[in-house]
Amino acid sequence: MTKFFGNILSKIRKLYYKIMDSKVMRAIKDGLTFIPKFLADHIPYRKRKVIWGFVFLIPLLIGFVYFFLIPFGYSIIYSLSFVENKPTEGGIISTYIGLSNYIYAFTEAADINGSFTEHLVTAIIDIATDIPVILIFSLIIAVVLNTKFKGRALARAIFFMPVIFNSQAIDIALGSEGEALDLVIQNSTADLFESMFNFETFLLNANIPVGLVGFLGNASAKIYEIVTYSGVQILIFLAALQSVPKHLYEAAEIEGATKYEMFWKITFPMVSPMMLTAAVYTVVDSFLTSPLISIINTFYTPDKFSSARFGELSGYGINAAMSWIFALVSLAILGLTLLILSRMVFYYDE
Repeated sequence: MTKFFGNILSKIRKLYYKIMDSKVMRAIKDGLTFIPKFLADHIPYRKRKVIWGFVFLIPLLIGFVYFFLIPFGYSIIYSLSFVENKPTEGGIISTYIGLSNYIYAFTEAADINGSFTEHLVTAIIDIATDIPVILIFSLIIAVVLNTKFKGRALARAIFFMPVIFNSQAIDIALGSEGEALDLVIQNSTADLFESMFNFETFLLNANIPVGLVGFLGNASAKIYEIVTYSGVQILIFLAALQSVPKHLYEAAEIEGATKYEMFWKITFPMVSPMMLTAAVYTVVDSFLTSPLISIINTFYTPDKFSSARFGELSGYGINAAMSWIFALVSLAILGLTLLILSRMVFYYDE
């Protein structure tokens, strides 16, 4: 049997070499290698490296221009224009109207649940409260998962599973049933503390400041969202914890430092650079998953605003203006987060 298969492989190998040595294949090979040979014969090595670098960048540049730069420019134009979709007259027609779309977005745009401005302020408040809660929760869980105990690998997998189940592919696969299940779980976890005991009353009786009680009560109501959106941050902190030099803890232990002192004097400063990374990811992820995006998309329906007040506004223009407002607010919060946390970062230099 071995000899039989050996003969077959030998014949296949001979056939392969015969095909590759044919005139047609040699012509194809010469055609494919013409440009590299020409470059090697006429252009110095350093210049060839630059040329091939640009060659490999061409697909990225095409994608950047076609999928980002052109839509980016059109979104600015649409946000400052009255946009009409007229297939019989050449497609989309835009007429410059200045800042009318932005003014309408701030003053009049609304849905059944409130105005765009109210939704924007609510989104900003939610994100401002979610960032510290997610970072603190992620750091605590990462510290716990970094210790040695039975089932640690399973525990790490459990905390990262929400990231997988929250992916776009899973959402598409589950469809409306997934959204309904997500809503049920979210509501059930929001009522968890209220069903067990009045959490805010408990904190007030413990002489916790009123402002902090409201913050903690809001965090407890969002426990499902916090766990769902903390998976990547936990991994970031876990990687940072595992990169802390062990000799620092050994020296601190010899000096008689407690675990509490080790955390604040060693662990926290050493993971602070990754805290900046986790904070940036949290801000971006919070905006990408914000309910405000769905609200903005409701104004995209062409028929809804094609005959808006005085015929000066359209769904395309309003949607683009709201998107730009949301993007600028996102950049402002991201910049503020970087400004605040960059002052807390400690870089260890051995």
